[in-house]
Amino acid sequence: MKSRFLIGLSALALLVLIAVQYVIITETYRTKKEQFDTRFGNLVKEGMSKFNSMDYNFDFDSVLFLLDDKAVAFMFSEPDSLSQTPGEIFHEILNQYRDPEYFLRDYISKAGVDPKFTYHLQVDELYLVDINFRQQVYPNGIQLPRAPASALLAGNFTHERNFFNISYGIYIDFVNRSKLILREMWLILVLDLCTLILVFTVFILTLRNMLRQKRLSEMKSDFINNMTHELKTPLSTISVASSSLGNRTIIESPERVEELSGLIKRQNKHLSELIDRILDINIWEKDQVKLKPEHLMLENWTRQLVKGFLLEQGKEAPEILLDIHLINETHMLDEVHMATVLNNLFSNAVRYGNTPCKIKLEVKDRDQCLWISVTDNGPGIKKEDLKHLFEKFYRGAEAKQRVVRGLGLGLYYVKQIVEAHGGNISVQSKPGEGTTFHIKIPTDDGPVTC
Repeated sequence: MKSRFLIGLSALALLVLIAVQYVIITETYRTKKEQFDTRFGNLVKEGMSKFNSMDYNFDFDSVLFLLDDKAVAFMFSEPDSLSQTPGEIFHEILNQYRDPEYFLRDYISKAGVDPKFTYHLQVDELYLVDINFRQQVYPNGIQLPRAPASALLAGNFTHERNFFNISYGIYIDFVNRSKLILREMWLILVLDLCTLILVFTVFILTLRNMLRQKRLSEMKSDFINNMTHELKTPLSTISVASSSLGNRTIIESPERVEELSGLIKRQNKHLSELIDRILDINIWEKDQVKLKPEHLMLENWTRQLVKGFLLEQGKEAPEILLDIHLINETHMLDEVHMATVLNNLFSNAVRYGNTPCKIKLEVKDRDQCLWISVTDNGPGIKKEDLKHLFEKFYRGAEAKQRVVRGLGLGLYYVKQIVEAHGGNISVQSKPGEGTTFHIKIPTDDGPVTC
């Protein structure tokens, strides 16, 4: 519960940090945008003012004369005969006059700014003027092109001529506005991004460590419970057998005494082995396992090992099918440790397998490697258990559900021994289809690892 609360609190703090960073960035962007609009708005107005202060512009004067002619033509034309409204014609003619745009591009470029902008002319009012009346033709239910909301006003202009009055504005819209603003904000953005990445990384690492510690704690607790059970069983058996030896009836029966003595001896040996395994936990690491490799007549050694395992199992002995194909008769292996590997795999097959238990052992040498496979007909292993199978103290859900005795060390030992030989071990399993362990160990003349 405490760890969940801490994880939830950390996640909430991370979300708050992200929200704060977002607010800071958006507010900074808004401020920079206002500064940009103020700076460049003043710049384009200055440029437009300089353009207007230039000497008399004959080109624009000819445009105004053309508009006068158009105004006269409109006043003497039937509205239905016009393909375009007066407002559309006036906007089109004025928009074709681009001297202000060219001047502003040159002026802004000289100010040291990349002049990437679009030029917009927006008509605000248009009147046609006759001797007897003044007729408004825009706005009058007609929609002419409008400048974008983000465009900056360069200047407003009004022209009162003989046959028309017009008011319009010239606008400049910088297409690279966001790029220029973000370029000014790059340091803030980089620092915020690095902060978020750092905090998120710390959060993930802390979360992973907490989950790992929690799982390790659960595994150790499970290990202690199983260890207690494993130790109590032989102790209880020894206690009962010792008490029975005090029974006069049993004392008078040499066969019963011998049977109970043998039972005490076996349980004592089992207890001693359990204690040794517990004490040896810290030395069972790949770089600490001390191997004593020797030349083994592998086929004969394997058959003797299987025979011994079957005798030890007694009535519960499984059926073991051998498939041995060896090119080389001898291989350099640590006899004791490799016996532990196979015995552990056989024992797991018996513990978790179906009844009757069937095991297939394949031993081959090819590609300069020794290949050993152990396959059982058990219920298989769930996918979520496979990735933890060789971890110290780990016992899968199947073992817990079926209350199978064990310390969660067998497969951990197997992996350490195989890797100490320079090999590797993998597992294939699907629920309901059994399990196969594959071991590859380099031969004498083979590579360092397989």
